[in-house]
Amino acid sequence: MEPTEEQYLILNALDTLELLGNTIYDGATGIWLIETPSPILLISRLLQSGDIVPIEPESEL
Repeated sequence: MEPTEEQYLILNALDTLELLGNTIYDGATGIWLIETPSPILLISRLLQSGDIVPIEPESEL
């Protein structure tokens, strides 16, 4: 599955604002995993629609 234009626009915007850390693209699902300095979006999924969904950290037991 190829990355979408929406995903590239979001990645470029985050990179321009120096808010983009590590990125990993999953070609099977078409989803980017991104790391930002934001405490809310620290590690998130960038969906094909361009939506960013934070990954909830596992709670400590």
